[in-house]
Amino acid sequence: MNNISISLIESGVLFMKYSYFHNLTLEKLEIFHYFSQFPVSLYSNNLLVGQFPESFPSLGGLTGADDSFSNLIFSKNQTFTCQYISSGYCECFIVFELNKADFIIIGPFLNESMYDAKLSDLIKKHSLPIKLKSKLHDYFSKLSIADTTKCFYISKLLNNLFADIPDASVTQTSVSEASIPENYFVTTYKNRLNMFQHPPYFLEQVIIKLIKSGTKANASQILTEINSLSRAKLSDNPLRSLKNSLICSCTIFTRAAIKGGVTDDDAFNLSDAFIYEIENTDSMAELDKLEHRMVETFIEKVNHASTFKFSPVIRNTMTYIMNHLSDKLILHDIAENVYVHPNYLSALFKKEVGISLFQYIIKRRIEESTYFLKYSNESIADIAAFYQFCNQSYYIKMFNKYMDTSPHAYRQLNN
Repeated sequence: MNNISISLIESGVLFMKYSYFHNLTLEKLEIFHYFSQFPVSLYSNNLLVGQFPESFPSLGGLTGADDSFSNLIFSKNQTFTCQYISSGYCECFIVFELNKADFIIIGPFLNESMYDAKLSDLIKKHSLPIKLKSKLHDYFSKLSIADTTKCFYISKLLNNLFADIPDASVTQTSVSEASIPENYFVTTYKNRLNMFQHPPYFLEQVIIKLIKSGTKANASQILTEINSLSRAKLSDNPLRSLKNSLICSCTIFTRAAIKGGVTDDDAFNLSDAFIYEIENTDSMAELDKLEHRMVETFIEKVNHASTFKFSPVIRNTMTYIMNHLSDKLILHDIAENVYVHPNYLSALFKKEVGISLFQYIIKRRIEESTYFLKYSNESIADIAAFYQFCNQSYYIKMFNKYMDTSPHAYRQLNN
């Protein structure tokens, strides 16, 4: 038999191995999809092999952004490890590498509901037309939501489903040779499964509770204990890996602070400042100190919020309003969400804040609308409609009242 014939036979065997591997993987992915209701895709050498469902909504069609999932950036050679990735549009993905050529993508999904303020921030951040809001809302409402606990069990399920599938990219020539990679992957699977149950996960919950409660005692000690253990490898470059890890920590601290009573604006502004500092720090020792400072600062923010002059009912009311500024706001709905009677809320708000609830809503909408006047070319009529003003004339009248100038003059002055 000549060399060409042998080569063709070897190619055929390899093709059959890959076909079997991909078919078996897709079979399991189909089960995973119908059980979890999460979109799942299998890629081989960055080419789509199959996905469930066959088609699902695309953000790129609305925003023009590149949402090709094969272009997601993740660390290579992290076999059987779940890597959690978030896009600039708050979409979340889990990348699960099967071997050097093949990987699975779970998503897009969300880690929390897409509330109004967050959607408005995305529109501002990416300079999207405000008329897209309803379509973006529809898109995000169709995505599943997975919190930390659900992601944890997804990772366990993926390991259980796929850790025993033979690697098609490994050529096995004998039983003794085949047992070495098999034992290696089984051991790796067990070790990584144990790592998911390792104390850092629980220590992370402790640090979250300390930030939420504004408790500074022991926070630094707990963080030191967490950092004495190996961090996840998030990049081949150690400095970049540490920066990525700190950005993840900053996100966790931000969410904890918001749950502790810090307003969304304050928490996210502080988060932005810390991430900027992380990116501009190139000393690993300084980055370690920065993480401790982040914890302390977020705890201080929570303590400051707890001593804020307004009662919890009014603070919760203000937070709800901020999260729904571009939605229709009705006294009954607001009162229902802060668990008080509408009449009681109306009277309490006027007593503590000094202006009526209705005036406060108008004022906050006018203040936030200045962003679009400064940084977008949206028409004044569209901005007025976005913030639920009945018409352009009324918006201009209220803008003059609270800003002492017209929207048009404000835009000219700030451009």
